[in-house]
Amino acid sequence: MLLAGLLHATWHAIVKTGGGLSILAGMGLVSGIVAMPVLFFVPAPSASTWPIILVSLALHAGYKASLAAAYRSAEFGRAYPIARGTVPLFAALFAFVALQQIPAPGQLAGISMIVLGIFGLAHDRLERMIDRRALWAAICAAAMVAGYSVVDASGTRQPEGWGSFTAWIIVLDSIVFFILAALYRGPEIWGELRHARLRVLVAGLLGLISFAVFLWALSRNPIANVVAFRECSVLFATLLGVSFLNERATLQRLGCAALIATGLVTIALLKPA
Repeated sequence: MLLAGLLHATWHAIVKTGGGLSILAGMGLVSGIVAMPVLFFVPAPSASTWPIILVSLALHAGYKASLAAAYRSAEFGRAYPIARGTVPLFAALFAFVALQQIPAPGQLAGISMIVLGIFGLAHDRLERMIDRRALWAAICAAAMVAGYSVVDASGTRQPEGWGSFTAWIIVLDSIVFFILAALYRGPEIWGELRHARLRVLVAGLLGLISFAVFLWALSRNPIANVVAFRECSVLFATLLGVSFLNERATLQRLGCAALIATGLVTIALLKPA
């Protein structure tokens, strides 16, 4: 999950560098094309799995649209922490409602430390307040991530197995979101994709690996814990923002990163309830 977190933060940084919605659509196509041959070697979704896939597709589309909106109006080092910061709380809530999974008290403490650390990164006192539209878009993205985490966890545990669900959701999601993005952007999307073709290719491959590892982990572990571990990507995002996007490394940001690391260690050392 640490590797998945690094890959996840990296492709988000690529999306932030320009053409958010188009790059998201293009990278989805790359992932879908790579995953498509796998469909010939895995079982087709059963009747009980298709409703899960449809709900997941809607949540993934909502997440990407919200993410693009957040990145349009805010810096990467601030929008990303908010978009990821509230995910563990939403995920724990949704997992309890849908699957009755209850994290242990120590794990809840770890999740709380991660959330506090991430919000500290997002609200650096040396920076001006984040744009309100970006704030709500990022929170909406977090809710969508938590929602599809619960839904996808259910999908990976269907009789066909996590490999089948992963391949089908990646391919179908790439098609659905590209159609939606093309309808919204119009003919301009093709020029934007040509201009960012290298970034689209790299982001697509990184996103594919990151998401496949994430679904594999969801199929074998409690949802809240997997989602919390995935948020280690915020640590990498902080480093990427400072190193490649010319963002400031303040003491508050470094302290919040340490708090997140403490939360991750807390979760790692405890067994689920």
